[in-house]
This record gives sequence, C-alpha cells and structure tokens, in this order.
Amino acid sequence: MNQITTAEVYQVLKDNFPKQNDFNESDYKEELTELLDFKVNTKLKLEEIVLKHKDEVLLIDSDELDDFHIKAYSKELGESYVNDRIKNKFWFAYQGLLRIVLELEFGEDYEKYADSRDGI
Repeated sequence: MNQITTAEVYQVLKDNFPKQNDFNESDYKEELTELLDFKVNTKLKLEEIVLKHKDEVLLIDSDELDDFHIKAYSKELGESYVNDRIKNKFWFAYQGLLRIVLELEFGEDYEKYADSRDGI
C-alpha cells in the first residue's frame, strides 16, 4: 500500500464528517506529519480509526459550551460566529475533529505529543 497523502487525509475527513465542519482551509501537511508520527501511514488505517471514533467525535463536537467559553470565544471570534456554532451544534473544523480522533485513539501519548508541539 502507498503512504497516505495530504489529499487522502482531506478526502477521508470529507467522506466521514459533515460538510459544515469543512470551514477552515488547510494543506493538511501538519496533520499528515502527526498521522505518520503515530504510524497512521495509509488511507485505510486512517479510515479505520476515523470510523472507530466517529460517533464519539461528533458527540464531542456537538457538546454545548459553558457560559465561560461562550463569552471567551465571543470576545475572540465574534458573537455571530459563536451563535452560529451554538445554533447548529458544531464547533470544530476537520483539523480539530482529526485531532480528537487521534486523542481518542492514542490517549495520553497523543496528548503529550500535542503539548510538546504547542510548547507546553
């Protein structure tokens, strides 16, 4: 099997998650690096873990925000942006949904990886 490409990463996300979550453009290079670092190196492997966690990821995405986060995000992103997300019960773009999949699949190992990448 051939190594997964950035186009295939996007295609798997597009095939499995709602169109409303496709709102943040990306070249998927960073996401591809993360996948390869965790040995998710084929389209089939990515499809398997996305399908495994899809229902839970969508539940997480549709969770209601608490008042603190509504105020903070409204200040940062604008009230209409936040209200639209609350009304339509989604928050994360495809990149965020993929990272939730990775966190669910790889747990603490992925959390440490993400924290080190973010300088935490």
